[in-house]
Amino acid sequence: MSEEKGKSLSTERIILIIVSTLLVITLAYLGVSALVRRGQEPAAPEVAPAEPADEQSAVVLPTEPPDVAAPAVEAPAATPTSAVQRLTLEPTPTPLVITDKDDPRAKYLDLANPDYVDYFNNPETWFDYVSENASYEVVNGKLIGTDLDALNTGIWWSYTSVQSGRVYAEISATNGDCEARDAVGLVIRIEPDITPSGYTFEVSCDGAYRFIRLSPGNSVTLIDWTPSDAILTGPGATNRLGIWGYDGKFYLFINGVQVTDYWDSGMLSSFGYFAAYVRSQVTWPLTATFDDFAYWNIPFIP
Repeated sequence: MSEEKGKSLSTERIILIIVSTLLVITLAYLGVSALVRRGQEPAAPEVAPAEPADEQSAVVLPTEPPDVAAPAVEAPAATPTSAVQRLTLEPTPTPLVITDKDDPRAKYLDLANPDYVDYFNNPETWFDYVSENASYEVVNGKLIGTDLDALNTGIWWSYTSVQSGRVYAEISATNGDCEARDAVGLVIRIEPDITPSGYTFEVSCDGAYRFIRLSPGNSVTLIDWTPSDAILTGPGATNRLGIWGYDGKFYLFINGVQVTDYWDSGMLSSFGYFAAYVRSQVTWPLTATFDDFAYWNIPFIP
């Protein structure tokens, strides 16, 4: 009986040892397998570095400006700078407003657009000189003329560098310290090689006008001194003189008002230069100024 029991125990012990051994082997196998699997798993992805702050495409601005302490010293007040520059713009001629439907200027001229305008900004466009009888020069945007001899009845003028034929021409003339028949005038159709020549229209200090055809040794007064309410009189008065000349037909204007017309059957020329002048009869030296010369070429009238 005891021998069988001893044999039985020995057998059980052997079985236990075997089982324990198998368990140890199994655990070892599982451990090795886990290690192998961990070595075969893919590596974790790398994290992209953050972009620098100054390369970010969007910037969040604060909704309100931060509080900034006031400076301890006030800034000096701004002062104007002398370096400021501005363009000097040419003035534009005042357009003629004609209400009379029979006025030839309204019928045939583009009154808002003269063919030539001279504001006396360029001294080269008018002849300047000083003589014992008269002087002319362009200064500060005006033509200044002076008649130095009241006893000399001739006309001393300054003429332009432009010419025209069938034309309506205007100029603004301002009296100097004038009296009586001291006068200012506008001339058209001055022939380059003939002196004197052309047609002159003049107004006097006391309010009269005269129209003369000039030619060497044979000048003719076509209209003698005629009073007109259209003339502004006295020293310092400015009158705008206008001459319409179409072949032998002339219309004369003062301050936009037609004062008369004239047909000259003895017309000598139909083309030439323009001139302006001051002419003394009782005052010397007598000075006058001229400005805003303009003319319109008259188209063919059938």
